[in-house]
Amino acid sequence: MTVRRSFFPTLLVSLLLLFPRGARAGSLTLEQAVRQALASHERAGKAPLRVKAAEGQLDRARASFLPSLVAGANATLRGTEDRIGRQLFGTGTITLTQPLLNPSAIPQYTQARRQLAAERWGAVEDRRSLAFDTARAFLVVLTRERVLEAATRRLERARANQQNADARAQAGLASTNDVTRALLETTAAAREVAQAEGNVSTAYLELGFLVGSPVTGPLSAPDRTTRAAESGGVRAEDEVRQAEARRPDLRAAEERTAALRASAQEPLYRLAPTLTLSAQVRFNPAPAPPDTTHDETLQLNLTWPIFDAGARYGDRKTRVAQAESQALDERQIRRSVATDIGIARATLKASRESYRIAEEAVAAAKKNTAETEILYQQGLARAIELVDANARRYEAEVSLATAKLAMEQAYLELRFALGQGPTDDDTERVAQADGGAQ
Repeated sequence: MTVRRSFFPTLLVSLLLLFPRGARAGSLTLEQAVRQALASHERAGKAPLRVKAAEGQLDRARASFLPSLVAGANATLRGTEDRIGRQLFGTGTITLTQPLLNPSAIPQYTQARRQLAAERWGAVEDRRSLAFDTARAFLVVLTRERVLEAATRRLERARANQQNADARAQAGLASTNDVTRALLETTAAAREVAQAEGNVSTAYLELGFLVGSPVTGPLSAPDRTTRAAESGGVRAEDEVRQAEARRPDLRAAEERTAALRASAQEPLYRLAPTLTLSAQVRFNPAPAPPDTTHDETLQLNLTWPIFDAGARYGDRKTRVAQAESQALDERQIRRSVATDIGIARATLKASRESYRIAEEAVAAAKKNTAETEILYQQGLARAIELVDANARRYEAEVSLATAKLAMEQAYLELRFALGQGPTDDDTERVAQADGGAQ
C-alpha cells in the first residue's frame, strides 16, 4: 500500500518537471476557467433573469400611461309564461379607457426605470464576483499543487537519507538511532504527501463547482498575472475617481437610491386628481323598443382623493426612511472604495516583500540541505541535523508557495477594488456590460 501511494506523487512531480505549466498542451488557463464559469455557473445564469424581472416591472409601470381595451358579453336565458318556449337575450360591450392625467404613475415609472438600471449594474457585479471567485479557486489549486511537489521532494530526500543511514549503520559508521530518525522523517514526509494529495483533490473539486464541470487538470500557470503581482504597477489613471465610476456595486447602489427617492415622491402625487377618458360601444342583437342595436357613450372621469385618512403620509414617511437608509449604504460603499484600494495596495506591497524573502529562504534552505548531506556523508553531521535540514527546506518551499498565493490574491483584490475583472479579457467584458447598463 505504501508503494502505491508513493508512486503517484513521484510520477506527478516527474511529469511536472518534464512539462512546465506554461507550456503543457491542453492545460486550462485562468482566462478559460473564468469564461467557463461565466457561461455555465448558476450565479451567472441568474444575473440576466434579475434584469428581465426588472424589465417586466418597467413595462407594467409604462402601462399606466397607455390605453386599455376591454371586451365583455353577457347572455340571459329567460322562460316564457306558458313554459312552452324560452328566449335568449344577450349584449356585448367594448370599452376603451385612456388615462389623461395620472400623477402617481410618473414617480412609479421613474422608480421602475432606476430599478432596472440598478439590476443591470447588479448583474454585472454578480458576474464580476463570480469571475474573481473562480480566479481565487484557480490560484488555490496551483498553490496546493506546489505544496504537493514540495512534499513529494521531501519524501524522496527522506527515503534517500533513510537508505544512506541504513547503509552507514550496517557498515558501523553510524548508530541505529540514525536509522530510527531517518524512518521518522520518512513517515512524516509520507503523511505530508497524503495530506497534500487530499488538499489538491479538494481544490480541484471546488474549482470544478465554480467552472460548472469537473476539472482534472493540468492547469496553466497565469504567468501574466504573476508577473503583474510581482512587479507590475497600477496605471496613473486608475485612481479613486475612476474606480468609483467603474465599480458596478457603487453604480447599482446609486440607482437603487434614486429609485427609492422616486418611490418616496409618489405619495405626494396622490394629492393631485386623476383624469380618465372612457369610451364604450354596446351591442344588443335583439333590442326591445325603444332600445337600438347599438349605442355609444363617452365619459370623462375625475377622481380627487382629498382625504385618505393619512395613508399617503404614512407611505411617504416609510419610503423616505427607506431611501435615506439606502443613501447611507451608498455613501458607505463610496467611502469604502478608497479604503479598499489603500488596503489592497498595502497588502500587495507587503506580500511582494514576503515573497522575495521566501525566495531567499528557499535558496538558503536548499544550500543548507546540500551542505548537511555532504557533512553527514563525511561523518561531520548527525542524523538529526539532516532531518532538520530536510524539514526546514520543506517548510521554506511551502512558505514560498503560500507567499506567492498571498501576493497573487492581493493583486486580484487590488483589481477588484479598482472595479476591474480578474483578467484583462474579463475587464473588457465588464466594460462592454457597462455600456449596456446605461
